Amino acid sequence: MLTKTKRKRRAMTTKNARRVKLAGHAAEQEFASLIGGMVYPGSRKKDVIDKQGNIHSVKSGDQKWQIFLYGKNRFQISIGFLGAPFFLSCIESFPEKRNEYAKNKDKFKSRPQKPMRELKDFLSDKENKIFFHENKLIFLLEALFHSSEVDYFTVKEESLFHIFDAEEVIKTINSSVVLANSKAGQEGQMDDQKVIFKLTDADITIGEIEMRNDSNVHYRQVKFLMDREKTLQLLKQKIDHGKNKSDKIITYGKATAKFKL
Repeated sequence: MLTKTKRKRRAMTTKNARRVKLAGHAAEQEFASLIGGMVYPGSRKKDVIDKQGNIHSVKSGDQKWQIFLYGKNRFQISIGFLGAPFFLSCIESFPEKRNEYAKNKDKFKSRPQKPMRELKDFLSDKENKIFFHENKLIFLLEALFHSSEVDYFTVKEESLFHIFDAEEVIKTINSSVVLANSKAGQEGQMDDQKVIFKLTDADITIGEIEMRNDSNVHYRQVKFLMDREKTLQLLKQKIDHGKNKSDKIITYGKATAKFKL
Protein backbone atom coordinates (compact mmCIF):
# COMPACT_ATOMS: atom_id res chain seq x y z
CA MET A 1 0.00 0.00 0.00
CA LEU A 2 1.31 3.43 -0.92
CA THR A 3 1.91 5.64 2.10
CA LYS A 4 2.21 9.38 2.53
CA THR A 5 5.51 10.90 3.56
CA LYS A 6 6.24 14.37 4.82
CA ARG A 7 8.14 16.42 2.27
CA LYS A 8 10.45 19.30 2.88
CA ARG A 9 10.42 21.63 -0.11
CA ARG A 10 13.66 23.06 -1.36
CA ALA A 11 15.04 23.83 -4.78
CA MET A 12 17.82 21.63 -6.09
CA THR A 13 21.19 23.36 -6.04
CA THR A 14 23.51 23.33 -9.06
CA LYS A 15 25.83 21.00 -7.14
CA ASN A 16 23.02 18.56 -6.36
CA ALA A 17 21.73 18.72 -9.93
CA ARG A 18 25.18 17.77 -11.19
CA ARG A 19 25.39 14.93 -8.66
CA VAL A 20 22.03 13.55 -9.80
CA LYS A 21 23.03 13.82 -13.46
CA LEU A 22 26.30 11.97 -12.86
CA ALA A 23 24.48 9.26 -10.87
CA GLY A 24 22.09 8.84 -13.80
CA HIS A 25 24.96 8.43 -16.26
CA ALA A 26 26.59 5.87 -13.94
CA ALA A 27 23.34 3.86 -13.80
CA GLU A 28 23.09 3.91 -17.60
CA GLN A 29 26.66 2.63 -17.94
CA GLU A 30 26.10 -0.07 -15.33
CA PHE A 31 22.87 -1.27 -16.94
CA ALA A 32 24.39 -1.28 -20.43
CA SER A 33 27.26 -3.43 -19.15
CA LEU A 34 24.88 -5.86 -17.42
CA ILE A 35 22.82 -6.51 -20.56
CA GLY A 36 25.58 -6.30 -23.15
CA GLY A 37 24.07 -3.15 -24.59
CA MET A 38 25.35 0.35 -25.19
CA VAL A 39 24.60 3.83 -23.87
CA TYR A 40 22.67 5.87 -26.41
CA PRO A 41 24.43 9.11 -27.40
CA GLY A 42 22.56 12.32 -26.75
CA SER A 43 20.26 13.56 -24.03
CA ARG A 44 16.66 12.86 -25.04
CA LYS A 45 14.56 10.06 -23.49
CA LYS A 46 16.70 7.29 -24.99
CA ASP A 47 19.37 6.06 -22.58
CA VAL A 48 20.44 2.47 -23.36
CA ILE A 49 20.09 0.20 -26.40
CA ASP A 50 19.89 -3.53 -25.64
CA LYS A 51 21.07 -6.43 -27.80
CA GLN A 52 17.69 -6.63 -29.55
CA GLY A 53 17.99 -2.98 -30.58
CA ASN A 54 15.27 -1.88 -28.16
CA ILE A 55 15.50 1.40 -26.26
CA HIS A 56 15.46 1.78 -22.47
CA SER A 57 14.78 4.97 -20.55
CA VAL A 58 16.84 4.45 -17.40
CA LYS A 59 15.99 6.17 -14.11
CA SER A 60 17.86 6.01 -10.85
CA GLY A 61 18.56 7.74 -7.65
CA ASP A 62 17.06 10.81 -6.16
CA GLN A 63 13.79 11.46 -4.35
CA LYS A 64 12.33 13.19 -7.41
CA TRP A 65 12.75 12.52 -11.11
CA GLN A 66 12.86 15.66 -13.23
CA ILE A 67 10.92 14.44 -16.26
CA PHE A 68 11.39 17.72 -18.07
CA LEU A 69 12.39 21.34 -17.59
CA TYR A 70 11.33 23.34 -20.64
CA GLY A 71 11.36 27.02 -21.51
CA LYS A 72 9.21 28.99 -23.91
CA ASN A 73 11.13 27.97 -27.04
CA ARG A 74 10.51 24.26 -26.45
CA PHE A 75 6.75 24.71 -26.52
CA GLN A 76 6.90 27.09 -29.49
CA ILE A 77 8.87 24.79 -31.79
CA SER A 78 7.51 21.37 -30.78
CA ILE A 79 4.61 20.34 -33.00
CA GLY A 80 4.21 17.13 -31.00
CA PHE A 81 3.81 18.61 -27.53
CA LEU A 82 0.10 18.42 -26.79
CA GLY A 83 -1.31 21.49 -25.07
CA ALA A 84 1.65 23.74 -25.85
CA PRO A 85 -0.53 26.92 -25.80
CA PHE A 86 -1.58 26.16 -22.22
CA PHE A 87 2.03 25.75 -21.09
CA LEU A 88 2.92 28.98 -22.87
CA SER A 89 0.13 30.77 -20.99
CA CYS A 90 1.69 29.63 -17.71
CA ILE A 91 5.09 30.92 -18.82
CA GLU A 92 3.73 34.23 -20.10
CA SER A 93 1.89 34.91 -16.84
CA PHE A 94 5.26 36.17 -15.57
CA PRO A 95 7.13 39.22 -16.92
CA GLU A 96 9.88 38.63 -19.48
CA LYS A 97 12.59 40.13 -17.25
CA ARG A 98 13.32 38.34 -13.99
CA ASN A 99 14.39 41.55 -12.23
CA GLU A 100 10.84 42.86 -12.66
CA TYR A 101 9.50 39.67 -11.10
CA ALA A 102 12.10 39.72 -8.29
CA LYS A 103 11.20 43.30 -7.29
CA ASN A 104 7.63 42.35 -6.47
CA LYS A 105 7.09 38.58 -6.28
CA ASP A 106 3.86 38.98 -4.30
CA LYS A 107 2.37 40.95 -7.18
CA PHE A 108 2.84 38.03 -9.55
CA LYS A 109 1.78 35.20 -7.21
CA SER A 110 -1.77 35.13 -8.50
CA ARG A 111 -0.81 35.35 -12.20
CA PRO A 112 -0.31 31.59 -12.86
CA GLN A 113 -3.53 30.54 -11.10
CA LYS A 114 -5.87 30.89 -14.12
CA PRO A 115 -3.49 29.30 -16.67
CA MET A 116 -2.71 26.44 -14.25
CA ARG A 117 -6.44 25.77 -13.84
CA GLU A 118 -6.87 25.84 -17.61
CA LEU A 119 -3.90 23.48 -18.08
CA LYS A 120 -5.39 21.05 -15.56
CA ASP A 121 -8.77 21.16 -17.31
CA PHE A 122 -7.16 20.59 -20.71
CA LEU A 123 -5.06 17.61 -19.56
CA SER A 124 -8.14 16.14 -17.86
CA ASP A 125 -10.10 16.13 -21.14
CA LYS A 126 -11.00 12.57 -22.12
CA GLU A 127 -12.39 13.34 -25.57
CA ASN A 128 -9.50 14.31 -27.82
CA LYS A 129 -11.16 14.10 -31.23
CA ILE A 130 -7.89 14.16 -33.17
CA PHE A 131 -5.88 11.47 -31.37
CA PHE A 132 -8.84 9.47 -29.97
CA HIS A 133 -7.12 9.24 -26.59
CA GLU A 134 -7.49 11.30 -23.48
CA ASN A 135 -5.12 14.24 -23.19
CA LYS A 136 -3.52 13.06 -19.96
CA LEU A 137 -2.36 9.83 -21.58
CA ILE A 138 -0.92 11.65 -24.60
CA PHE A 139 0.86 14.13 -22.32
CA LEU A 140 2.43 11.34 -20.22
CA LEU A 141 3.60 9.54 -23.35
CA GLU A 142 5.26 12.67 -24.71
CA ALA A 143 6.74 13.76 -21.38
CA LEU A 144 8.15 10.40 -20.30
CA PHE A 145 9.06 8.78 -23.61
CA HIS A 146 8.96 11.46 -26.31
CA SER A 147 5.94 9.72 -27.85
CA SER A 148 6.93 6.20 -28.94
CA GLU A 149 10.72 6.31 -29.12
CA VAL A 150 11.21 4.20 -25.95
CA ASP A 151 10.48 0.48 -25.52
CA TYR A 152 11.27 -0.06 -21.83
CA PHE A 153 11.20 1.96 -18.62
CA THR A 154 14.06 0.69 -16.46
CA VAL A 155 14.49 1.85 -12.87
CA LYS A 156 17.49 1.27 -10.63
CA GLU A 157 16.59 0.70 -6.98
CA GLU A 158 19.68 0.14 -4.82
CA SER A 159 21.46 -2.70 -6.66
CA LEU A 160 18.45 -3.91 -8.69
CA PHE A 161 17.20 -2.84 -12.12
CA HIS A 162 13.42 -3.13 -12.60
CA ILE A 163 12.38 -3.41 -16.27
CA PHE A 164 8.85 -2.44 -17.38
CA ASP A 165 7.26 -2.30 -20.82
CA ALA A 166 6.94 1.40 -21.74
CA GLU A 167 3.36 1.08 -22.99
CA GLU A 168 2.28 -0.66 -19.78
CA VAL A 169 3.94 2.07 -17.72
CA ILE A 170 1.97 4.83 -19.47
CA LYS A 171 -1.33 2.96 -19.24
CA THR A 172 -0.75 2.14 -15.57
CA ILE A 173 0.12 5.68 -14.51
CA ASN A 174 -2.66 7.15 -16.64
CA SER A 175 -5.35 4.87 -15.17
CA SER A 176 -4.05 5.33 -11.61
CA VAL A 177 -4.00 9.13 -11.33
CA VAL A 178 -6.36 12.08 -11.49
CA LEU A 179 -5.39 15.71 -11.98
CA ALA A 180 -5.98 18.56 -9.56
CA ASN A 181 -4.60 22.00 -8.81
CA SER A 182 -2.46 22.51 -5.74
CA LYS A 183 -3.81 23.98 -2.51
CA ALA A 184 -1.94 26.39 -0.27
CA GLY A 185 -0.22 24.49 2.52
CA GLN A 186 0.83 27.39 4.70
CA GLU A 187 0.47 31.11 5.21
CA GLY A 188 1.76 33.18 2.31
CA GLN A 189 1.07 30.48 -0.29
CA MET A 190 -1.74 30.49 -2.85
CA ASP A 191 -3.94 27.84 -4.39
CA ASP A 192 -3.60 26.74 -8.02
CA GLN A 193 0.13 27.24 -8.43
CA LYS A 194 0.63 23.71 -9.84
CA VAL A 195 -1.04 20.86 -11.65
CA ILE A 196 -0.67 17.76 -9.49
CA PHE A 197 -1.04 14.07 -10.34
CA LYS A 198 -2.80 12.29 -7.47
CA LEU A 199 -3.52 8.59 -7.04
CA THR A 200 -7.20 7.84 -7.62
CA ASP A 201 -7.49 5.62 -4.54
CA ALA A 202 -5.42 7.69 -2.09
CA ASP A 203 -4.62 11.32 -1.30
CA ILE A 204 -1.06 10.87 -2.51
CA THR A 205 0.70 13.08 -5.06
CA ILE A 206 3.17 11.35 -7.38
CA GLY A 207 3.74 14.14 -9.93
CA GLU A 208 3.73 17.94 -10.22
CA ILE A 209 3.81 20.49 -13.03
CA GLU A 210 4.99 23.88 -11.79
CA MET A 211 6.83 27.01 -12.83
CA ARG A 212 10.48 27.51 -12.01
CA ASN A 213 11.52 31.11 -11.40
CA ASP A 214 14.31 30.70 -8.85
CA SER A 215 17.27 31.90 -10.94
CA ASN A 216 18.17 33.85 -14.07
CA VAL A 217 19.10 30.59 -15.82
CA HIS A 218 15.86 28.84 -14.90
CA TYR A 219 13.39 31.70 -15.13
CA ARG A 220 9.99 31.11 -16.77
CA GLN A 221 10.56 27.39 -17.22
CA VAL A 222 7.98 24.64 -16.75
CA LYS A 223 9.10 21.74 -14.60
CA PHE A 224 7.49 18.29 -14.41
CA LEU A 225 8.61 16.17 -11.46
CA MET A 226 7.64 12.66 -10.41
CA ASP A 227 8.23 11.05 -7.04
CA ARG A 228 10.69 8.18 -7.53
CA GLU A 229 9.64 5.95 -4.64
CA LYS A 230 5.88 6.35 -5.07
CA THR A 231 5.97 5.91 -8.85
CA LEU A 232 8.10 2.77 -8.66
CA GLN A 233 5.91 1.40 -5.89
CA LEU A 234 2.82 1.99 -8.04
CA LEU A 235 4.32 0.18 -11.03
CA LYS A 236 5.43 -2.79 -8.93
CA GLN A 237 1.96 -3.08 -7.40
CA LYS A 238 -0.04 -2.73 -10.62
CA ILE A 239 2.11 -4.62 -13.14
CA ASP A 240 2.65 -8.35 -12.67
CA HIS A 241 6.09 -9.31 -11.38
CA GLY A 242 7.64 -11.61 -13.96
CA LYS A 243 10.93 -13.14 -12.96
CA ASN A 244 14.51 -12.38 -12.08
CA LYS A 245 16.56 -12.43 -15.27
CA SER A 246 19.67 -12.26 -13.09
CA ASP A 247 20.56 -11.32 -9.52
CA LYS A 248 20.38 -7.65 -10.60
CA ILE A 249 17.56 -7.59 -13.17
CA ILE A 250 13.81 -8.09 -12.58
CA THR A 251 11.21 -7.89 -15.33
CA TYR A 252 7.49 -7.09 -15.07
CA GLY A 253 4.40 -7.69 -17.19
CA LYS A 254 4.95 -7.72 -20.96
CA ALA A 255 8.66 -7.02 -20.49
CA THR A 256 9.19 -10.51 -19.10
CA ALA A 257 8.53 -12.22 -22.43
CA LYS A 258 9.96 -9.44 -24.62
CA PHE A 259 13.24 -8.61 -22.92
CA LYS A 260 16.15 -11.00 -23.56
CA LEU A 261 19.55 -10.99 -21.91
